[in-house]
Amino acid sequence: MAFKSPPAKIHSYVTKLMKANLIKNPPVWYAATTLAPPSPTFRRERDLSAASPKAQLSFEKAADKRLEKEAREAREAEEAEEAGTTPPSVSESRTHKELSRSSRSLKHLRWKSERPKAIIYPEDKLRRQFYEDHPWELRRPRCLVETSGDGTHRNWKTLLQKGRSIAELTGEDVIQYQLYLMSTGKSEREAYHIATEEFYLCRAQEETEARVAKDQAMAFGLKPRRSFVLNGLRREEEVLRKAEQNATKF
Repeated sequence: MAFKSPPAKIHSYVTKLMKANLIKNPPVWYAATTLAPPSPTFRRERDLSAASPKAQLSFEKAADKRLEKEAREAREAEEAEEAGTTPPSVSESRTHKELSRSSRSLKHLRWKSERPKAIIYPEDKLRRQFYEDHPWELRRPRCLVETSGDGTHRNWKTLLQKGRSIAELTGEDVIQYQLYLMSTGKSEREAYHIATEEFYLCRAQEETEARVAKDQAMAFGLKPRRSFVLNGLRREEEVLRKAEQNATKF
């Protein structure tokens, strides 16, 4: 079990170890603790010298005043009942309580919390509209690691950025391109129409290139790859065939 010493005694404890040649080199904090010794405990103690035992917060003072007022009104009501009369202050206070009790209920316990203002970017509305119309774009795989370093230095005068392929085109590019078109004076609907039209052309070109590449590969002798479902069915048939052959041996 490790030795636990109070913070104030660490300096003297290390000094004794150095005198006994158990520690050859002093720790890096030895000189600092010599000039500024640590506190007696790890816990910071509050300075209660200036604190007043009768100090109250604002809502506590209001609650005490309210209780004093209610006690005073109760005493006046008791005295009035004994005398057979009702003082006007008590009757007015009762009427006022009955009329405004619901509006003043637990008013002193309400807490007005300060909340940060909502941060809204102009792209949020465009992004919401685009992905509502194109939900399948969220299923496309994306690389979330910036490898090129040009994320903030792009020219959005064109949808397809320089140095990027059609396969790397995403919905965020369409949103930034639409935002640029809106900055040139076009309306949101007109900019959305232009951006999505170019986006559809790029997607059609990507599908055409993939289909042509597949036809070329098939023409050069590439065999079509079976899907995972067909491979599973083939393996299942092989296992059933082997099981049938082993059953005929018995």
